[in-house]
Amino acid sequence: MKPFFLSRRTMLRGAGIAIALPTLDAMIDGRGRWYGIARAATPAPVRVMAFHFPHGVVPALWVPATTGPNYAITPSLMPLAAFQKDFNVITGLQQTAWNKGPGGGHANGMPDFATAVPSIPTGAGGPSFEQVLAAEFGAATKFRALVANNEQAGTQTEGATTAHMNNISWTGPGMPAPSERDPLNFFMTLVSAVPTGAAPSPQVLAAIAQKKSVLDYVLGELGKLETRVGSVDKARLDEHLTSIREVERILSANPVATTGAECKAPDPIADPTLLVDTTSAPNGNEVKDGSPLMRPVGIASAKLRAQVFLRLFATAFRCDLTRYASFAMSNGFDDRRAPEFGGALVGHHQITHGGAPAGSSTPAIEGQFVAFYTGLLAFLLDQLKSTPEGAGTLLDNSLIYFGSEMSVGSHDNNNMPVVLAGRGGGAVVTGRHLAYPAPTPLAKLFLAILKFGGSKTATFGLGGDAPLAGLNV
Repeated sequence: MKPFFLSRRTMLRGAGIAIALPTLDAMIDGRGRWYGIARAATPAPVRVMAFHFPHGVVPALWVPATTGPNYAITPSLMPLAAFQKDFNVITGLQQTAWNKGPGGGHANGMPDFATAVPSIPTGAGGPSFEQVLAAEFGAATKFRALVANNEQAGTQTEGATTAHMNNISWTGPGMPAPSERDPLNFFMTLVSAVPTGAAPSPQVLAAIAQKKSVLDYVLGELGKLETRVGSVDKARLDEHLTSIREVERILSANPVATTGAECKAPDPIADPTLLVDTTSAPNGNEVKDGSPLMRPVGIASAKLRAQVFLRLFATAFRCDLTRYASFAMSNGFDDRRAPEFGGALVGHHQITHGGAPAGSSTPAIEGQFVAFYTGLLAFLLDQLKSTPEGAGTLLDNSLIYFGSEMSVGSHDNNNMPVVLAGRGGGAVVTGRHLAYPAPTPLAKLFLAILKFGGSKTATFGLGGDAPLAGLNV
């Protein structure tokens, strides 16, 4: 049989929608390079993502006792145990840009998170590292970069502006990258991508309105393709569309309410796995504009919403819709109350400042919040590692920066909590605890990520005069 080759840009099309495909063997030549990119077979690109979680960590529960490989994993990192060989824990780094701009610690920490530049009155003082890469190389994909936040935009300013508090991705000084906060919109943007100049057909719009699957309109093309590819590629296609259907099923069953953090309580929810947050105002002194201040309660909805976003980010990387991404678990103040963690109805932010309920342990509750976030990172890593690409996996060709806007919730910029996951296309040696002498600028790590991503950037942020050493040896 004559060999069958596919361009990496191949999509399934039908009724005005287009669905990208994962990397298939039919897209790769004998040297592990892609067909159909820049008229020649090219190596798989490095995907880069900034992943934020709020309010720092409890160092005693986060920092491993030994350095190098084979360290004993700590309680806060325990959800990542299955991936210990796929990431590095990095300690000793300082966010030197912190508290050099307007407002408080969070209003500084959010715009500094991935920029390492002191903030200015209108927001970040420069671009975030993933947006630098997007500006250089993002034209090669449908989306230069994808940005999302698991929480609706808030009204807190902490002495600065809402832009400071609500954004971690920036295209330039004072220029936040638009952030998608509705997973249903994110799903329709990515999975049912509309080709340039086209619009969804009436059939597709009707399917969406009736909560039917938009995937049904491309199954004819899928059937034709499956008759031409090998058994391994056929299995990958089936797995890919099954994953997309699962996301679509969740979203169609659980419509998203895009209400702000200080909104009225939603209608009673019988199913605790719904995407919509329940809210409460347990403290009578929390009042805004004459009304009780509403705060989200419980982690179930936040977890499901985050998993939908993360599954879609993995799809975007898998299908080469983008190579650069940013995801924040919350805005600058995470006021979520988690009775599941023993925090009763005290918000996460208050707990990090020693406000745990009487008889409860602040570090213990805070540690559960951190483990919740590392569990979501594990969910993403599983999505990436289970995707074959070339001689390795999608995770091997990625760099995921996972960190917080400050080192501890009581406000500090020393010994920032950092996990760097993925091998950056083979450039990074993983499976280690790397401890650097304090205070090594965090900007050096960001410059190293830029270099591994192919950027010609010479310096980055405050203190990023050279790439962080030791990542590739």
